[in-house]
Amino acid sequence: MKDKNLRKGQVIKGVGGSYNVLADGEVILCNGRGKLRLDGDIFIGDYVEFVDFGKGKGAIEKILPRKNKITRPYITNIDMIVICIAPSPRPDFYLVDKLLINCIKQNITPILCVNKIDLMDDDFKHNVEVSYDNLCDICYVCSLTGEGIDKLIGLMSNNYVSMAGQSATGKSSIINCIVGRQMLETGELSRKIERGRHTTRNVEIFDIGHGIRLADTCGFSVLELENMNPNDLSTYFTDFDEFACNCKFNGCNHLVEPGCAVKCAVEQGKLSKDRYDRYVALYNDLMEKWRKRYD
Repeated sequence: MKDKNLRKGQVIKGVGGSYNVLADGEVILCNGRGKLRLDGDIFIGDYVEFVDFGKGKGAIEKILPRKNKITRPYITNIDMIVICIAPSPRPDFYLVDKLLINCIKQNITPILCVNKIDLMDDDFKHNVEVSYDNLCDICYVCSLTGEGIDKLIGLMSNNYVSMAGQSATGKSSIINCIVGRQMLETGELSRKIERGRHTTRNVEIFDIGHGIRLADTCGFSVLELENMNPNDLSTYFTDFDEFACNCKFNGCNHLVEPGCAVKCAVEQGKLSKDRYDRYVALYNDLMEKWRKRYD
């Protein structure tokens, strides 16, 4: 007989095998049943079916199909990732490129958020725009003054969002600026080595207003492209597409092939050389892993 108390909701927090499930504005504390309890295969963002025992207690019976999943930390069903960079610490554009690839692979909308614009010069802004202007929306903000925050809120509104990027780019400060209060602890930048100290440890979904549901994560400061065939990489560099169609050979990887229109576009300044160089580095890294995949 079908359980009359079966409900649907979203997992918004998990601690020690217990999960907070949001259903119709109510938070139910649930455990996993059977195989779900043993496997621990329940992630923040999962939509689930659960049995409601009453008095705020329940048990998860089933995980509904996921539209995407990101690892380290595990979060699912994300609508948008806000990739944060800043003039200081020095941006890791290699990480930005990998995040964009994952967004394209998993049908997630990327937003590039440049914080600390009071420290930004024209060369920095030009480098950002020549690499990413035709790939995603770019939003320039200052979390100290609130400049640009309204535009960012407009882009994030009515979405389930995660912030991503290096430590010390000001992700928590941006969130606090959106909320208008000190919601998240903020870390300080180490002046000696220009590396941030992680301040966010547990994954949880918060409603921060404006229809924005935020997955509070450690910011994806470490991200790898898992099990990708290097010959597929160019399909995720969509800014290459308008030139790649003119390459001499189908399936051109834009490395050593003759008649490569992508390399020609780089030489002519139509594509960012820095981004192309990062593409080559990513390809070589993936090729090394691909060769060792059965080791």
